[in-house]
Amino acid sequence: MKRRNTLAAGVLLAALAISTQAAAAERSYRAELTRTAYGAPHVKAADYGSLGYGAGYAAAQDNFCDFAERTLTVSGQRARYFGPGDKDANVVSDLYHQRLIQTGRLDALLAGDVPGGFKPSADARALAKGFIAGINRYVRDTGAASLPDARCRGAAWIRSYDETDYWRATLAGQQPTLMTGVAAAAPPGVADIVAPHGPAERSPVPEGQGSNAYALGREVTKTGHGVLLGNPHYPWDGINRFTRMHFIIPGKLNIVGAGLQNSPTIGIGHNQWVAWTHTVSTARRFGLFELKLDPKDATAYLVDGVSVPMTRTSVTIQVKTEGGLVPLTRTYYDTRYGPLVETPTNPWTAERAFAVRDAPVNLRAVDQYLTMWQARSVRELAAALSKFQAAGFNTTAVDAGGEAFYGDIGPLPYVTDAKAGACSVSDLARKAWADTRVPVLDGSRAACDWDSDPKAATSGIYPPSALPQIFRNDYAANSNDSYWLTNPKQLLAGFGRIFGDEATARSLRTRLALRQIDERVAGTDGLGAAKFDLPTLQSVLFGNRNLGAEMTRDPLAALCRRAAAGPQPDLSEACAALAAWDLRVNLDSRGAHIFRLFAEKGGLRFKVPFDAADPVNTPNTLDVEDPRVLAALVDAVKQLRTLRIPMDATLAQVQTEPRAGGERIPIHGGPGPEGIFNVITPVDLKSELGWTKIRHGSSWIMAVEFTDRGPVSQGVLTYSQSTNPDSPNAADQTRLYSGKGWDDLRFTEAAVRKGAVSTLVLKGR
Repeated sequence: MKRRNTLAAGVLLAALAISTQAAAAERSYRAELTRTAYGAPHVKAADYGSLGYGAGYAAAQDNFCDFAERTLTVSGQRARYFGPGDKDANVVSDLYHQRLIQTGRLDALLAGDVPGGFKPSADARALAKGFIAGINRYVRDTGAASLPDARCRGAAWIRSYDETDYWRATLAGQQPTLMTGVAAAAPPGVADIVAPHGPAERSPVPEGQGSNAYALGREVTKTGHGVLLGNPHYPWDGINRFTRMHFIIPGKLNIVGAGLQNSPTIGIGHNQWVAWTHTVSTARRFGLFELKLDPKDATAYLVDGVSVPMTRTSVTIQVKTEGGLVPLTRTYYDTRYGPLVETPTNPWTAERAFAVRDAPVNLRAVDQYLTMWQARSVRELAAALSKFQAAGFNTTAVDAGGEAFYGDIGPLPYVTDAKAGACSVSDLARKAWADTRVPVLDGSRAACDWDSDPKAATSGIYPPSALPQIFRNDYAANSNDSYWLTNPKQLLAGFGRIFGDEATARSLRTRLALRQIDERVAGTDGLGAAKFDLPTLQSVLFGNRNLGAEMTRDPLAALCRRAAAGPQPDLSEACAALAAWDLRVNLDSRGAHIFRLFAEKGGLRFKVPFDAADPVNTPNTLDVEDPRVLAALVDAVKQLRTLRIPMDATLAQVQTEPRAGGERIPIHGGPGPEGIFNVITPVDLKSELGWTKIRHGSSWIMAVEFTDRGPVSQGVLTYSQSTNPDSPNAADQTRLYSGKGWDDLRFTEAAVRKGAVSTLVLKGR
């Protein structure tokens, strides 16, 4: 009993020491938080700790409930407060995150005890501590019972937060790899707590994520300075929402843009010299290892003939039920490669099992961005990416001098094509590599482990010099196809399959992206004098062209008329609507919804195949002889009639986003597979109303032009700044987007002062 009391006292004293240190740090904070139009926050401070303090307070004002729920998630306590969830999603989440906590990896990384882990710098730690202190300050000032957002007002799961909560979310990542599979992994004969499948599974390409990026160099801009478009296509709801931010440390830092909620990190933005954005990469950033198990023990595996026992970790979570909290215990099994994973295609049998390995980012990303914020050229930006290799995406950037850059410089598993060929020993492994480019390597041979290079940021990944990257004076562009066609004048080729496909057909969206650049540079797009500036860049994005329709509408309408004159008279209204359609996805465009359903049903069939010598223009020519083309049109028209949606309806009538009070905001844009650059992916197709919710698409949109007087930038956060449905900033930018409007990002302090709607001086206490 005496020893237990001593331990308890030690824990209490440690907690009090941390609390005292945090309070002392908070007393030194001072930040100025200014809000301009649409609730855009601008934080000015003298140091990173105070900057984080203001950012945290602003984040809590806008989206505290989201932060609190995210923290609950990475603390492994969702099931404790919300119950098991649909398909045991909360159980899966808690088991996964509680295991991550119990590994002790976070503590080791913060202490600098992990080789290649990059212990966070003093500035990164200060920013994180300040951010959490700012959130706590907001809750103290407001009171948990008086929070303006009813979603978490007075909730039992609101608590005081500390720096560990921030780093825990950072380490967990936004989309853990095969989370359900890790939670489900169990030896043969052991009952499954959760089924080896479910909503938390991750496919090789994250669902609902994509982007467009233009880095326009001096050869294609009107002034000879750089111009950039950042246009990520991210979910409109959930943890991957963006939030606007502007940080100023006078004489040291001025960075404006947006980052993901729950973080004080501007991930897409610009400073005085450089602007950058990210797009989803085709490279695989994880892999599997196929283990040969010890015939005597299914929890041991063979490496070069030697039996190696798996490491066991017992994890217990609490699950809310009608009868109260019920403990649930799960034993996890880890290997030298990573944790065991079990999915329908990767079962754990008596003979074999599978381990999943991520290319580690650990905690490097914060310092990577702090370094990027200081870059004065795209060369310096690329050097920052190369030093940390923490980017989970492609990066496209341009500087004031007019040099453009693209690079997929992140943590990519060092798995060559030769190694994948030699170490894919089963049919399953060979199929995975052939179909998805995910390596499933032979874990029974040490030689099949990922290779390493001393020039890489950590072990097991390619060095930066081996990764796809390009510098140009004309442009670099990416719309989620691989690096290969970043610029048709300089093909990037010769990389391994784990990076992406080469010399294959590009998406219609990629092809439109490149056509738009060529036509703007030539001045043949109807937007005035040749080459880019800020207004023409914005007009290109919101031009809302549909390349699939431009290529196929006329022969489709002709096919439609022939069918309507014969066996399909019900098509006549659709034929007329298609023929009159302006081939755009503007709010007043009529007939776009017919083409959308036609494309979704597989109607876009081309006669002329892909030609690697002409990748921007092939494949082409609608194959009207293919019966699937007419069948798709007939099915589309039939569905619209069943839904009682007119053939000549405008897009504004059939594509909306809901907001409080029953408001339905019309949304322009459309699905990328049709060949639409301004991607909007709607869901919830309802009778008479059309699509009533936006799942993902254009989210944070940023256009930047460098000038002789400095950068000029505008943007719009399509779903608005706040997730609180009752906030005045929950729908205002959504209406702005609906009207094709833009907001000045107010990069200078003078512009912030001039546009100020409110200013709050926060002093630590």
